[in-house]
Amino acid sequence: MENTIVIKLGGVASDNLTEAFFEQITKWQMDRKKIVIVHGGGHYVTKMMQEMGIPVETKNGLRITNQAALEVTKMVLIGQVQPTITTAFQKRGIAVIGLNAGDTGLLEATQVSDRELGMVGEITKVKTTLIEQLLGEDIVTIIAPLGINKEYNWLNVNADTVACEIASALNAEALYLLTDVPGVKNEAAIIPEIASSDIGHLQATGIIKGGMIPKLASAAFAVKNGVNQVIITDSLSTTGTKITNKVAII
Repeated sequence: MENTIVIKLGGVASDNLTEAFFEQITKWQMDRKKIVIVHGGGHYVTKMMQEMGIPVETKNGLRITNQAALEVTKMVLIGQVQPTITTAFQKRGIAVIGLNAGDTGLLEATQVSDRELGMVGEITKVKTTLIEQLLGEDIVTIIAPLGINKEYNWLNVNADTVACEIASALNAEALYLLTDVPGVKNEAAIIPEIASSDIGHLQATGIIKGGMIPKLASAAFAVKNGVNQVIITDSLSTTGTKITNKVAII
């Protein structure tokens, strides 16, 4: 969808919702851009599980989601994190609506092959009709990273992956992956631009590692599937690292 910008809010949502953030959103809207936001919420889910005495287990950096963890995840994402974000937009007079996989089956998913992760899914289809209708009315859409499979079971899905799938389905002009670092670093320096074809080399040489590996894999998927560019940064007001599908010299 022309002039669409997708933003993934990472970390603690309230840390991202600064005045500079809303100034950029307002500027984009004045320039006739359409805004979609995908929010995470792992920090809040972990906190709630600990308060409820539910063990927090992970495998290779991914949360193992059993039935109890899934119910907490749904409760926190849809009942706590999303309302916090939509209220922040409303306070600034920006039309906004929160969505999840239960709204017209927005995000179809299937369980990942690693069954040890439990009720964790990957997106198989994004039903864009509702999103496009809302964007056509200049309403910012806030989407929770949850999917529903063909048996109508809910699945927990990585928020970066959801953002990339939605951005690809909408042919977005840009996808911003907001994280806790200002970009992809080579030692102390931010790499300004990375071609998707160079990601494997950067991983093999140890320049990218840890949580940045799946983030860049998601970014590579997006730029190969209709998104013009992906920006990894800690703020909409900083340039960060741009991921494109062209050949770039690093």
